[in-house]
Amino acid sequence: MMSLLDLTFLLAVAGYAGLAAAVVMAGAGRPPVRLWRATSVVIVLHVTLVWAVRYEWSLAEATRNGPAGFLIFHGALALIVVSHAVRPGVAGRLIAVAFAIVTLGALGAVFRYAEVAVYRIPVILIAAAGATGLLRQYVRRAGTAGRRRSP
Repeated sequence: MMSLLDLTFLLAVAGYAGLAAAVVMAGAGRPPVRLWRATSVVIVLHVTLVWAVRYEWSLAEATRNGPAGFLIFHGALALIVVSHAVRPGVAGRLIAVAFAIVTLGALGAVFRYAEVAVYRIPVILIAAAGATGLLRQYVRRAGTAGRRRSP
């Protein structure tokens, strides 16, 4: 049977995969509204479970490794939530920044903490897919913008 801690980590990977898919699709100019809403629910549920299961609702426990990580990752959560209330172009940028922040944290976590090391390969693959797709979209946009400026 799956424990709440196992569910918490599984939701983290599922939310990260949805975030990567959303960032690639938003970068392609097709904001995935339904996928993004579902992914955001998964992410908020994951964060809620982290607070309940790992931190036992203790701010001291949540900031035990220092306030910087706490502020950065909750800042990414804020970007994710705010992305639902802004124009699609702005939302896409917020999603991209959140993806970058979450990627750094996810990669660090799977190499630092034994309890999530099992997710190392999926996280690396999701990070690579999301980053590659995002980079491809920005390169395509830069090439298109350069052609529009030429006489």
